[in-house]
Amino acid sequence: MAYRLFLLFISTLYLAGCSPVKKALNEVADQYHYHVGFYLYDPATKKELLNINGNKYFTPASNTKVYTLYSVIHALPDSIPAFRYVVTDTVIYVWGLADPSFLNPLLPQGKTYSFLTQSTKISLSNSHFYDDRFGPGWAWDDYLGDYSQEKTSFPVYGNSIVFNIDSISKQTRIEPAIFSDSVTIKQAEKYRVWRAELSNRFEWDTAACLDCERIRPIHFSEPTLQRLLEDTLKIPVVVNNLPLPNSAQTFYSVPTDSVLKVMMQDSDNFMAEHLLLSCAAKLTDSLSSQVAIEHLSKKINTFLPDPIVWKDGSGLSRYNLFTPRDMVFMWNELFNELGRERLLALIAGGGKSGTLEEWFAADEPYVFGKSGTLSNNYSLSGFLITKSGKRLIFAYMNNNYPVKAVDIKKEMEVVLRKVYEKY
Repeated sequence: MAYRLFLLFISTLYLAGCSPVKKALNEVADQYHYHVGFYLYDPATKKELLNINGNKYFTPASNTKVYTLYSVIHALPDSIPAFRYVVTDTVIYVWGLADPSFLNPLLPQGKTYSFLTQSTKISLSNSHFYDDRFGPGWAWDDYLGDYSQEKTSFPVYGNSIVFNIDSISKQTRIEPAIFSDSVTIKQAEKYRVWRAELSNRFEWDTAACLDCERIRPIHFSEPTLQRLLEDTLKIPVVVNNLPLPNSAQTFYSVPTDSVLKVMMQDSDNFMAEHLLLSCAAKLTDSLSSQVAIEHLSKKINTFLPDPIVWKDGSGLSRYNLFTPRDMVFMWNELFNELGRERLLALIAGGGKSGTLEEWFAADEPYVFGKSGTLSNNYSLSGFLITKSGKRLIFAYMNNNYPVKAVDIKKEMEVVLRKVYEKY
């Protein structure tokens, strides 16, 4: 396997220097038809320790969320802006700010529900929402995936429906329950929850599976949003396109770091996309991912070595292109701005939390960062605390491999362990 040879070449580094490694790695990558980028940096000395295709562009997948993290830190306050509003005697006029926390089971709940239910009627406007439901470069047939929720101005329940069968009572559970009348349940050999792309009518093949939870995205339209909010809030809701007045106040929901932690550790695409929309609203009063990216890229490109190609908040887009050294310099900037304690509390730790819980295990975690996966692509970037106590920053990017991702991860464990021992 190509990665076995890669380990040999990495080991050769410590005896023969970088040049033979680069030459041999390129030869093997050509032979096995995949692409590897590895960049290792010591921020204490500001020295590059290893550079293999560090200036080449790779599809980053969810490593894109590192850029969303930076954006949120710079654009949003300590609490998430939930919506803009105007209160009258009979109606609360609301313009959503893409807050992903409202009735989201993965997040703490703020005061949004109690505030909205103080009124006898809600007028909810989408006039400032300029985005598509999906991002550019997303796979069109991922509409049913639990990682591909639609983007909306006023998210609710994580824009998802949960399907489950209780192992004791054997009762089916659908949440939000309002969708129960849109689900056809039947026995089948294979467990499946399916709907057509532009419908909320589900077929649930339960098979013999208990506690087999499935999460499916809601397809949103104005009537769907109205029906869902009226059922939830128990008051009339009107969805319209009233313009956003300058006099509207801002309502804040949950602590920003509580959302960032789930986004980074669990790689939550829904939260990443809606946080980027929230950044756009803060910067321009318009909900547009592209507007946020254009504004924030101007600052980001001032400290990165290579211009970035950035298209969404989550990394679902295959149009995103970053270099390994871009990832390293972004992590360095985040560390300098947030400090060690706050930043490491937000990201996954090897063998400890999030998407790295099953990988890079040790008595004391030594790998901290963000992983990213798309089919045939896996990347990991972040911090490596060496055996001697040094804090290094790395980016390890793999694109277009024809083997299983688990094989790549196993070899990455060996390589990063060698770095841990060596430095």
